[in-house]
Amino acid sequence: MSSSVNPTSNKPTTNFFVEVMILVGRNLRKILRVPQLAFFSLVQPVLFLTLFSQVFRGLASSPGFPRGINYIDYLLPSIVISTVAQNAVQSAVGIATDLNTGMIDRFRSLPITRGSVLFARSISDFLRSGFQVLVMLALGYAVFGFRFHGGFLGAIGMVGLSMAFAWALTWIFLAFGVQTKNPETAQVAGFMVIFPLMFASSSYVPVETLPGWLQAIAQVNPLSYLVDATRALVLGWDLSPDLAQAAIAIAAVAAAGMFLTFRAWRYIGRPKSAGRAKRPRGVPASAD
Repeated sequence: MSSSVNPTSNKPTTNFFVEVMILVGRNLRKILRVPQLAFFSLVQPVLFLTLFSQVFRGLASSPGFPRGINYIDYLLPSIVISTVAQNAVQSAVGIATDLNTGMIDRFRSLPITRGSVLFARSISDFLRSGFQVLVMLALGYAVFGFRFHGGFLGAIGMVGLSMAFAWALTWIFLAFGVQTKNPETAQVAGFMVIFPLMFASSSYVPVETLPGWLQAIAQVNPLSYLVDATRALVLGWDLSPDLAQAAIAIAAVAAAGMFLTFRAWRYIGRPKSAGRAKRPRGVPASAD
């Protein structure tokens, strides 16, 4: 007796890990096929590093700045965190583009796990952020005189913490992209959130030098927690309180982002309720 296979079934027939890796490869190939995108995604953080290291280096002589610290060593951890935060916005743009062009509908017709698309997007953007971080560290070391003062473990901890935050924040912006379903809207909304957080933090100057109202924001800003922890790892400072706050911030951001993303993802592709049809004008109620 021969068995029949239902070609319309969307039940997963492959391993979840295999599905995710195939989709990760698809996302990375998409980036490589647009060399301009790959180029400018590297130029932007390098431009930030160059400009901020030159424009703000006079702050190293201000009264509130820690003594004996080279400004590039103080600055580069914040540039790394800012870069991975901006990269997270591209996650919103990427998933919104796939939704807008109908690519997600094609994926839904395949026998794969629905969540594999989201995990693949988060991993591919995580890998892209990792490459940018390594490029910035190499450039800072070779050109700007950046040095790790916390030793080898401090360097590994700084990169690891930055990448954990990159992956966590990706989920927040995946929620943006799934909700908006429009790349332009997702990008504008994402940068409207990220840029105030970047500057209302301890990224570029000590929090104590900010105006009072801005200090209140910076002290509860997740970017401040990550910048303080990575900076402590780079400079060899005591990081006990900073590391705990950073770990809590990463866990909270990841949990909130995944909850919001999967909550919105459940409704993708579901038909809208038709509701009750409106009665034409002039037709009495008794005609229903």
